[in-house]
Amino acid sequence: MNASPESDSVIANPLRASGLIDSASLDRGRAYVREHGGLLSDALLRMNLVKESDFLRIFAELYSTRFVKSDKLKTLKLDEVLLERVGVRSAERLRMCPIRWDAKAEELHVVAAVPLSSNLDAELRQTVGAKLIVVYVATAGSVAALIRSSYYRDESAFAQMTSNGAGPVMPARGNDTSDEAAPGEPTNASASGGPGGTASDDELEPAPAEGKTVMVNINALADTTTIATLRRENARYRVAQEFHRRVTLERNLEAMVDRILSVLFELMPAEGAAIWLTTGQFASKSKDGSKQVHVPKAVYEQAINSEKGLLTHNALVDERFDRSASVMVRGIQSCMAVPLRTRNGPVGVLYVESISMSAAFSDDDLPLLDTIGSQAAILLDNAALLAKVRQEVERRAQLSRFLSAAAVDEVLSGRLNLKMEGAAAEVTVLFADLRGFTTLSAAMKPEEVVRFLNEFFQGAVDAIEKHHGTVDKFIGDCVMALWGAPLPKEDDARNACRAALELVERASRIKVGGRKLEVGVGVHTGPAVVGALGSKQRMDYTAIGATVNLSARLCGIARENEVLVTSDTLMRAGPGVTTEAGEAVILKGLDTPIVPYALRTVSQPLQLSQLSKTAPGLGGPLSKKKGK
Repeated sequence: MNASPESDSVIANPLRASGLIDSASLDRGRAYVREHGGLLSDALLRMNLVKESDFLRIFAELYSTRFVKSDKLKTLKLDEVLLERVGVRSAERLRMCPIRWDAKAEELHVVAAVPLSSNLDAELRQTVGAKLIVVYVATAGSVAALIRSSYYRDESAFAQMTSNGAGPVMPARGNDTSDEAAPGEPTNASASGGPGGTASDDELEPAPAEGKTVMVNINALADTTTIATLRRENARYRVAQEFHRRVTLERNLEAMVDRILSVLFELMPAEGAAIWLTTGQFASKSKDGSKQVHVPKAVYEQAINSEKGLLTHNALVDERFDRSASVMVRGIQSCMAVPLRTRNGPVGVLYVESISMSAAFSDDDLPLLDTIGSQAAILLDNAALLAKVRQEVERRAQLSRFLSAAAVDEVLSGRLNLKMEGAAAEVTVLFADLRGFTTLSAAMKPEEVVRFLNEFFQGAVDAIEKHHGTVDKFIGDCVMALWGAPLPKEDDARNACRAALELVERASRIKVGGRKLEVGVGVHTGPAVVGALGSKQRMDYTAIGATVNLSARLCGIARENEVLVTSDTLMRAGPGVTTEAGEAVILKGLDTPIVPYALRTVSQPLQLSQLSKTAPGLGGPLSKKKGK
């Protein structure tokens, strides 16, 4: 498998310091690598210069984790869905293999080759969305074999290993001493089965308990710089794990920020901490809780776009801040600040300070704060996205009560400004009412009444929304719908006519007691006031005015399975609408008589160029007099 070259000293120094191997044995292992290629760890194991269990115990102690030997790895049966979820490329790049997913705790358990990749924790969290990555160490050869057997179905992968946990000998490739390349492309993992592997904790060897004799003697190391680097990386890894474990339990953004600041005091010698976001949001905390902590503008400006952050051992004499009044006034001795980076760039600064002590933070603390800042940025970004999604879901749910799906999308996208306070608009209003409902329901059980009413309403809603209308409300056995608000279209009146005819046809398919449902429909187009009406507890986006009343009156006089429309609707519906004119009537609440038109057919939707052509007159081709 492809991997980063293994550092000689990172492997050699801990083994030599523990007394498990001497310089002569190390030289033999290095000579083997020069002649045959491969990794130093594999060479030492293959030549039996160190036992696999002793080798792993040393590194399990350094990383404060457990280890697993190759003979146990080859017995694992891993879940294919989990393997697919992590991916072979990530496994090869990070020199690890996923062995179990704890869905309840959101923990991913992996076995990884010694030495651990520095990107292991951060990359896996992002890949699988885990709260915690539990790592067990193994030899590079056994991890490579597990990847080949699990991802590539190579049944001979473990057979090529030595009994001491070393991988097969591979030819040297120039100066590259990385692991062998995996053969071919992986086969597609099956989608069957649930998440989680079958490896249990009982199969993993524990690291030695405190007080055991197998310890790393740092004083015996020839290269103290290397072991110090390893220790720092290990400390950084464990602090990052602890930080993530404590903070990810929070779901509320404000609570998460507060938790991040609190945990900082436990992980480093800070007296004050703050988060300052580019949006202007600011949160801070002092260790004793006595005051608010402000990030000096000079510190913020230098840290926000820096690559590695900013550290000063004494801000009062630091030339970078010689003109910063906020630094001087507050008497800041030592401080650090790192940018909070997300996929879209820096979003703020994470800041810690000490007022009472200069050089409170060391050079090693800055990369540690940067590691914490990287995790904090991801958490804050995810929390903000989650809050935004929740807000949109809530708003969508509210809007969906009185707007069509298309109108909701327009409002949420910002393309449509919904004036909830009220506005004048031309609308087409449809009322549809069941005929004989009282007689039908009197002889039926309540649950039967609800069933057939819901069936009728479902058909009505489908017809209305299919033709781009908005269901306004249900009133008993009646449904009201709108076209033209909040999103007006040129073919609103025509769509309302088409919806009315389809609504009648859908209702006739429903039988109650062997009898088809019958419905009367009224449609009228005219001016109305639209907006959100109601109380604080409940508000509905609706239309009010004479247009609404006239549509309801038409519905009231319509015969069974009849759609009555007005001349105003016909004039806006365009050509291809056939009707039959009725006798002029005076409706309740109106002073002048109107002529209702019984709608018969509506041709296919018109092109936009045709919609501007209105009917030539009520005596024209749009209508015909009853009986003529």
